[in-house]
Amino acid sequence: MGIATDLVAADSILQWIIIACFVGYFIYKEWPGFRKRMTDGAKKAQAGEDAEKTVEKRLDELERRVEGVEGKLADDFVALKALRRDEDRDKELFRQILEENEIMMNAMLGVIGGLQELGADGPTKEAEREIMDYLKKKAHSADL
Repeated sequence: MGIATDLVAADSILQWIIIACFVGYFIYKEWPGFRKRMTDGAKKAQAGEDAEKTVEKRLDELERRVEGVEGKLADDFVALKALRRDEDRDKELFRQILEENEIMMNAMLGVIGGLQELGADGPTKEAEREIMDYLKKKAHSADL
């Protein structure tokens, strides 16, 4: 049995040497391709990381822009509220002016009527007619 174990061991060693030679030869022949695949994989991984960083940078930039837009909208909203407040104040002022104009027209008609009672007929009749024409025209036009 000693010879058999020596032969088996020698055959095994020979087989392992042959396998090692084939593996060495395979690595020798395939090393450039293997190396290229490894470096390409590393480059792709780096490119992926760079792309991810680029996406993060773009997202950060978009976030800053959105914050800027939100700030601008808030400022515009405040300005719009101020404009509406001013518009309401102007409408009230305009309504008061119209009311004062109506009072002044009635007062002018009263003065013209009083002058006519005193005997001033010439120009007072013409002024009364012009005021009445204006009031009629104003009554039939669209209100502002």
